[in-house]
Amino acid sequence: MTGYLFLAPWIIGGILLLAYPLIFSFRLSFSELENFTTYKMNWVGLAHYKQAFLGDIHFVTCITWGLRKILLETPIIVIFSLIVAIMISRNIKGKGFFRSIFFLPVLLGTGYVMDMLNQQGITVSSMEVTREILLSPTVQAYLPQEAYQFLSTLLSYIPTVLWGSGVQIVLFLIGIQKIPPELYESARVDSATEWEMFWKITLPMISPIILLNIIYTIIASYRDSSPLVNWILFQGFDQGEFEYASAMGWIFFAFVLIVIGLVALCMRPFINRVTKRY
Repeated sequence: MTGYLFLAPWIIGGILLLAYPLIFSFRLSFSELENFTTYKMNWVGLAHYKQAFLGDIHFVTCITWGLRKILLETPIIVIFSLIVAIMISRNIKGKGFFRSIFFLPVLLGTGYVMDMLNQQGITVSSMEVTREILLSPTVQAYLPQEAYQFLSTLLSYIPTVLWGSGVQIVLFLIGIQKIPPELYESARVDSATEWEMFWKITLPMISPIILLNIIYTIIASYRDSSPLVNWILFQGFDQGEFEYASAMGWIFFAFVLIVIGLVALCMRPFINRVTKRY
């Protein structure tokens, strides 16, 4: 009941503010607006959905780009967040300071600060400092072209990883702190190493948090500066194709839902084994 009490404002707000727009958008994706004043619609069936997959090359390209993006970024962000969370969960000096530093990009990533950075042309995706320092022309001269391209692509993700791992680190910290210390004490009595305790205790016990962070990272990667979202907004508000934009929006929603469902389905056996064991 406590959980539902905290969810109540969102549930009530969703019913009052989101239910009707969602239903209207779903109807609009299968229709053609005849009158913008009265919102009179004519049923056209799957015409807009066929246009998205068969007639819009840009839409298919954006879907492919999004899938490639999450396959590259999600593992890097989740693994990096887990490593940082384990490091700052130890009893070290300045632990609170380090936690604040890693969570700071989350606070700066929205609102007035980010708007000012965007106005100045400074975005996370355009930060080339890391590559310019580590892959200078001197280094490039000694590397094969394939190796340079691979390292250049890999280093370009560093700002994105640092910028997008704050929430994941906090969630991992919560999960690590919830692990009973008796498990580690028993493992040390049996002469287990830190490496063995990580694989046998830490990783299995935080597997639900891993799933949560993967889902959060997938959603965040599509939400932040997604070309597909920009294309949907362009078609709807710049071109006036609200019906087609609604269809693309629902395809986008279904695609993300399928990706998340596949991730949850793949991790369910592992989480079930952990639940039965502990």
